[in-house]
This record gives sequence, C-alpha cells and structure tokens, in this order.
Amino acid sequence: MLKRFFGPEIHHRLHFFVLGFFIIGVVCSKFLMSMGLLLGVLNLLLEGNFRSYFQRLKANPLILFLLLFYALHLIGLFWSSNLTYGLDDIRKKTSLLLIPIIIGAHPIPTTMRWNRLVHYFILTLVITALINLIAYQFFADALHLIDIRDMSLFGSHIRYGILMGIGLAFCIEKLYKGSKFRNAYIFSVFLFLVYTFYSQVLSGIISVAIVLVGLMIFVLWQRRQFVVLFTSLFLVLLGSAGLIYYLSQPVEYPRPCMEQYAEMESAWNQRSDMNYKGLDKRKQPLASTLERYLSSKGLCANMNGVQKLTKTDIQFIETGFADVNETYGGIRARLLDVRYQLHHATNPSGHSILERIEYWKNAWSIIENHWLYGVGTGDVDDAMQEMYNKRNSPLTPERRLRAHNSYLTYYVTFGILGFLFFVYFQLKFILQQWRWKQWVGFIFACIAFVTFMFEDTLESQMGITLFAFFYSVFSRKTASA
Repeated sequence: MLKRFFGPEIHHRLHFFVLGFFIIGVVCSKFLMSMGLLLGVLNLLLEGNFRSYFQRLKANPLILFLLLFYALHLIGLFWSSNLTYGLDDIRKKTSLLLIPIIIGAHPIPTTMRWNRLVHYFILTLVITALINLIAYQFFADALHLIDIRDMSLFGSHIRYGILMGIGLAFCIEKLYKGSKFRNAYIFSVFLFLVYTFYSQVLSGIISVAIVLVGLMIFVLWQRRQFVVLFTSLFLVLLGSAGLIYYLSQPVEYPRPCMEQYAEMESAWNQRSDMNYKGLDKRKQPLASTLERYLSSKGLCANMNGVQKLTKTDIQFIETGFADVNETYGGIRARLLDVRYQLHHATNPSGHSILERIEYWKNAWSIIENHWLYGVGTGDVDDAMQEMYNKRNSPLTPERRLRAHNSYLTYYVTFGILGFLFFVYFQLKFILQQWRWKQWVGFIFACIAFVTFMFEDTLESQMGITLFAFFYSVFSRKTASA
C-alpha cells in the first residue's frame, strides 16, 4: 500500500529505520527500542509479503531456535501455579519473539546500510561513554553518583559494559579490514578500553578480554600459525592461573597498634557529619569502612589515626571507600574488592560477588528438587523466595533476587531439557559464526555465552533486545567493509 505513494523502496527504508532504532536504543533508549518494535511490526504488516516472510524464517534455523525458545516459555505456563507472573514474564519477553521475526523476515538490503548501522552503534557508544565519564568526573555530587557503577547513566552498567566489548569488536574489525575513518576507529578503541577498565565493571572487563583473546585465536587460526596460537593460549592460561592465585590470597592489613574504638568514634564524629554508628553512602556500616580505610593506609584505629586523615580521605570514607587503593579506580581496585569479599565479608548482602554465590546456591537447591521439568515459567520467583526462606539465607529481603545466571535460571524454569536446549542453540550459533568466518558474530556469541554465567541478561528489556538483535542479525552472513 505504501509503495503506491512513496515508491518501491519505502519498506526497505522503513526497515533500515527500525534497525537504527534498535542499534541506537540498545545503548541508550528504551523508547527507541519500543518504537523499533512497533514500527517494525507495522512495516511487515503493511508490506504484506507473508509468504516471503515465512520462507525466509523457515530457511534460517538459527532464527527458528530463538522462536522455539520463546515458545518454550509459553509451554512452561502449563505447569505453573502463578499464571499472573508467568503471563507478565511472557509479555516482557515479547522482544525475544518480535525482533527475530522483524529481522529474519526482512533482511538488511545492502552492505552499505549495514556499515552505516555499525557506524551509528559505535558513534552512540562514543557519545554516551564521554557523557558518562564527564558526568562522573565533574558532576558526581550534583547527580548523586555515589558508586562508580552509577557512572552508567543510560542503563545497567553491566549491559553497558557488554556493549563496550561488542563496540570494540566492530572497531577492530574495521581497522583489520582497512576501512575508512581509521583515526576515528583508533580513538574509539582507546576510549572503549579506558572506559572499561576505569568503570571496574567485571562484565565489561570480561567482554573486552574475550574480544582480545578471540581476535588472537581468529587471526592466528585463519593464518594457520598454530605454534604461535597455542603458545599464546598457554600464556593466557598462565596469566589466568596467576589471577586466580591473586584472588585466592586474603587481603592483609597492617596493625600498627591496638584498636581504640571509643576514641576513634569520638574523633570521627568531630570530623564528619555522618555518625560513626550509622551507614556510609553505599549503605555499609561506617565504622567498618573507617577501620578498613585506616588499616589500608597503615594508620592506627584510634584518635590519632583519624586525625591524620585528610579532608579528601574523610570524603572517600563517607562515600563508602573502605580501602585507599579503591580510590585510585581501575581494575586493581575492583580485584581488591573481589579479594576482600571472598575472604573477609561475613554477610553477602551488599557484596555483588557473594550475593551471586548465594543466588546460585539457592537456585541449585531448587534444581535438586525439580531437575526434570523445572518449576514452570510463572513460578521461578516464588520458588526462589520460598527456597531463601527454607535455607534461612543471610541475604536481606530486598537482596533476595533471581539466580543472576541464565543457565541456572532456565534449568530452574524448564528442567534439564530446557537447559540443554538453551546451551545447544548457543553452541550452534558460535560454530556457525566460526564456519562463516564472521568474526564480530563469533565474538558476540562468545560474550553472550560467557556472561550468561553470571547474569540474567534475558530478564530485562535492554538485555533481551541486545541479545535478540545481534543474534538475529548474525543469524545470516553479513558483509562489511
């Protein structure tokens, strides 16, 4: 119908706009993602080539896997008790159905347009990363950015960290193929690396590591340089072993003198408006934060030690920095925090690593009782809360969340067969990207496969759109130059 008024290319142009909404919206705007869904479905309906849509979808087994995965959520309602929750979950995952249909039924028409979309994606990441960095550096107090993870102003810091890795992969691909705008890509690579390591987001750091290791494997394998490849992999494994050893060591603080808590409290209350017996801005016991901070600087936990703190030190402690090394930022600070959590924290609440371990234990306890077919789409949250209570979990009620591990989540939901299917279609996707020599698709697949181990990516609109969009795009060969 629209062709009569706007010409034969109108639906291709509308489809390009839809993809633009998705690829920009996944970085910074839920509104654009929603508009992409609405316009994409409307464009298909108005074009009306339903037979062609069906044939394209039928010829794309990777898309069919994703549609079948969505159908599994519908099937899971049959053994669910909480249908209200289940139907709401189905509604939230509508993108997992519509995005593959929109992209699978109407492919990207030209290489030039795909490259333009990639440019939009990289440019959006660059702009938002610069905004985040400037806001955190110069306007943190005005914007109430307490923790460095609050630096991500456009959505979840975890999803944003993953997007940094995907953006880095696109930039490296462009540089490797000798595309135009070389200086712009080099700047983007530098910015993405700096942002990732400054932000301390483990998902982002892991994503960047996957990009770099994946690049090494992909290039050396294609060039048949197997000796160099296996030597490099050995060095990577050696470095990983060193990192594991580092994390296995407790954080040892010097004790220059005996603690004098009464006088430390008095000295602190004289220097700060925040009460010694209260909480810091990260909702941690301020007394504990102060003691750790003093120890990290080699100062006594007494009046003399508090008096030696600078005004900047006082501000750091009030903000919630419990170690002077954390104030320096970067990956070192994050690893130090992980070490402290693993060896010294007694309550998992408020400690992201320990919280995840508690989530996983809770989910596995459910799996032991429902390993065959799971609890169903609607009963996941109820089952998790019931098991927290049954296990007398030390997590505070507001921190008793879902598994934060997609594999455990779908094992809990659908049982062993659902879990195996979820793993299978991802491995199938990874192998297909390798066969097609589609490097960015291979890297995206590896990032998704790994980050699913510590994230419920498919439980939020941004996470679902991120996965469904790139999975659907790379479900067929995409040419870029």
